[in-house]
Amino acid sequence: MRAHLNLAARLTLALLLALVVAVPQAGATGPAQATPAAAPVAVTPTAFVPGNIHLSFARVAHGLSQPVFATTPPADSSRLFVVEQGGLIRLIRRGVLQSAPFLDLRAKVSTGGERGLLGLAFHPDYNTNGKFYVDYTDRNGNTVVEQYRRSSTNPQKASPTAKGVFRITQPYANHNGGMLAFGPDRYLYVGMGDGGSAGDPGNRAQNINSLLGKILRINIDTSKPYAIPPTNPYVGRDGSDLIWSIGLRNPWRFSFDRATGDLWIGDVGQNRTRRSTDRRRPTPAAASTTAGACSRAPTATTPRPAAAPPARRCRSRRTPTASAAP
Repeated sequence: MRAHLNLAARLTLALLLALVVAVPQAGATGPAQATPAAAPVAVTPTAFVPGNIHLSFARVAHGLSQPVFATTPPADSSRLFVVEQGGLIRLIRRGVLQSAPFLDLRAKVSTGGERGLLGLAFHPDYNTNGKFYVDYTDRNGNTVVEQYRRSSTNPQKASPTAKGVFRITQPYANHNGGMLAFGPDRYLYVGMGDGGSAGDPGNRAQNINSLLGKILRINIDTSKPYAIPPTNPYVGRDGSDLIWSIGLRNPWRFSFDRATGDLWIGDVGQNRTRRSTDRRRPTPAAASTTAGACSRAPTATTPRPAAAPPARRCRSRRTPTASAAP
């Protein structure tokens, strides 16, 4: 119950985020003069300085049930799509929560604890093709990723017809991951927890032939359910071709830095720790040697497989907490 209440509190706060303001950079010019505009100059992002970020909160909506994620389609600032763990995607339009859900998956979803409808990602070309993707645990507790489309007659509704992408068996009820996001490379990234229980008893996160405890990367711009990006690090060698990064415990949420392309992963630590990691953006030439860039450090119980490529160094932060998150 305590973990459930903590989750609800965190999710409520997530929906209250209203404003992020960065302190302007030094060196700004004065009013524009009546002279020809100068050519654009590339700006190198500066280091993250917590003191330069100011946050405030305001209530965006109420009347939601177990909201776990909120997002918008590309270039659409008038609507906010909210994922409810029980299986609904709700729509907030111009600040008003709509009574009718955008999509109802309650008949498909097993919910409770860390199961449920967990992830939503809109295709980069959603405005023209209407495609979006969901991640949920099915009635048997297994992870399902499916494609849906916007209704052809009502843009505020989704068609109920699904196209399956894949299903992954889960050995336990917890550590289901669930995050979906499109990267700057237009590939779909899928967060998979280590399968659950505690301490990764099956050592799945370090097993390069298991899809659990990983971030997967797939190309969905194909007539098939998905295709394998040729620069995935295990293509043409031992290990699953779907894997992009190994050694995760439960990558509950992650986000791409729009300036650098780096992937920041909110990987849930065990018991009294949280872990956030920064997985550097791979380049085509280096991708085959950067798997596991933010993988868990090898221990007596989680040795790094000999076949795994070397890991790149990443930043990691650990902070105390009262209970484990999903």
